[in-house]
Amino acid sequence: MMHEKVLIVDDDPGIRSTISELIQELGFGTETAPDGLDALEMLDSGPFLCVFTDIMMPNMTGLELIRKIKARDVSLPIIVITGYASVEIAIDAMKCGASDFISKPFKVKQIEILLNKVMREKSLLEENRRFSDALHLHRLIDNLVGQLEDKKEEILSLKEISDRIIRLKGIRDLVGAIVDVSTQILDEAQVTFFPLSRKTGRLLDTDSGKELSADPDLLLGHIVRKHHANSHLVERFETVFPLMIEGQVFGALDIVSHSLLGDEKESKIQYLLNRSAERMENVALYEGLYDNMLSTLKSMAKILDARDPHTSQHSTRVTSLSMTLADGLLLTQEERDTLYIAASLHDIGKVGIPDNILLKPSGLTDEEFAVIKKHPDIGADILKSLPPMIRETEIIRHHHERYDGRGYPLGLKAEEIPYLSRIITLADSFDAMTSDRPYRKGMTTDEAIQEIDRCKGGQFDPALAEIFIQKISHP
Repeated sequence: MMHEKVLIVDDDPGIRSTISELIQELGFGTETAPDGLDALEMLDSGPFLCVFTDIMMPNMTGLELIRKIKARDVSLPIIVITGYASVEIAIDAMKCGASDFISKPFKVKQIEILLNKVMREKSLLEENRRFSDALHLHRLIDNLVGQLEDKKEEILSLKEISDRIIRLKGIRDLVGAIVDVSTQILDEAQVTFFPLSRKTGRLLDTDSGKELSADPDLLLGHIVRKHHANSHLVERFETVFPLMIEGQVFGALDIVSHSLLGDEKESKIQYLLNRSAERMENVALYEGLYDNMLSTLKSMAKILDARDPHTSQHSTRVTSLSMTLADGLLLTQEERDTLYIAASLHDIGKVGIPDNILLKPSGLTDEEFAVIKKHPDIGADILKSLPPMIRETEIIRHHHERYDGRGYPLGLKAEEIPYLSRIITLADSFDAMTSDRPYRKGMTTDEAIQEIDRCKGGQFDPALAEIFIQKISHP
């Protein structure tokens, strides 16, 4: 008996090989093609049960391939290979004629479900071909439209899961989201997450603090399914999913329900865990890189302060004053964190100012002051190439703008100036006024407060200036 054949089209030889091996394990034959042009030629060696195709390929995109295949054989099922559940790509592909999609990483069970569905649809299609009655044809079309709507709803559901996971930044938040989303998917099921102790190899119940034994299959990365029935014949089904991070079991999602979950719900839970694991890996990597980068930048700021003994600890004082003002404002924690970093690094651009100007013991000429005025742009240019610093970049660029529009570098005014920049402007100016210079004595606190009061609405945001004066006058 001839095996049904599947055509796999992907420009990545590793993906072609992986999918081919998984499909062959299920008893189907396979042919592979590196792009759409080769795939069209290979269709002549068919027939094929279905086609698996990537979207982004050289020579011919997956969408073009789908259109050309459907022009030749409208009944040939096409399954789109995606790296993540992109609703736009998946819907575009289905509009072109694709019947389903598969997300990486690939699992034998996931492919088996798809191929069984294709076999059933093929059987139904062959049966329908034996009928010419228009009523049967209309029913088939309605059924396919319904399947398309169901698949669209499934993709949207997966996208909602993906979007929620991507927005989260902490491991604790991600674990909470896993439980919340699983509960939404499974309605009345009891859902609990147990982290795994690397030291003991046991699961930790965070509510009671007790350790629980872990099934050996779970520790190998397999889903564990158990059936329980008590003396009253009340059935419970327990399904335990491993959460894998970098090939190691990080914890277990324990689900207790009154019925079997079924393939569709299990697939959704597995997708949720896969996306969460990817995000956890990225969060851990990002936090490490971010901490190292921030430490390096702060070291640069301290070195900069140390270049001039008269401005020593200036960045530290400006940061402290900025956070003091922030205490009197309704800032979110994210805004406070951004302000802290931007204030710490606000003068980082002075690293590009020559010593003979930056450390000049007397007043600056107009030409020298023009050079000094470049430091906000220099600082922003240093930071703009660092994606985690995108918010701080513009705050630092505009910390010398004036409320009346006579500042630099762009002459922004009033609300055009970033709010956090206006905070740093006050803190920076106050510290500059109260610090000694070789050519003048620093003002007293009262004198500096009077100057800020005089310049509110001109140099300073008037509302912020009032709050700043209150915070400094009554610490």
